[in-house]
Amino acid sequence: MSERNEISVVSDQIGTPTYALDLARTIITIIDAENWKPGIYHYSSLGKISWYDFAVAIAAISKSDCKVNAVTSDQFPTEASRPNYSLLDKTKITSTFGIKVTEWEDSLEECIKILNQKK
Repeated sequence: MSERNEISVVSDQIGTPTYALDLARTIITIIDAENWKPGIYHYSSLGKISWYDFAVAIAAISKSDCKVNAVTSDQFPTEASRPNYSLLDKTKITSTFGIKVTEWEDSLEECIKILNQKK
């Protein structure tokens, strides 16, 4: 958004953005856990949002003037096919390790705050 006046983002794919710092904190919590149990655990932030709405939220929080245009997946072809709805069930990781999962909005605000401090 800082490099363009306008961007196009898919509006028909719903997911949950995950802040890398939240994921790193979660991994450290699991590594340090006294009750470590092997298995497959899913993690992402809480909530759901389209990638278009996420871009709009980024623009709003960062006070960007960049215009965000909604497009469909068909209008934005990629080599990798993406599901239209992809949310992860975090029940196992939260109940096994007591992980507190953060709302994506809170994580986004924290991320942008940290990025702004580095400018």
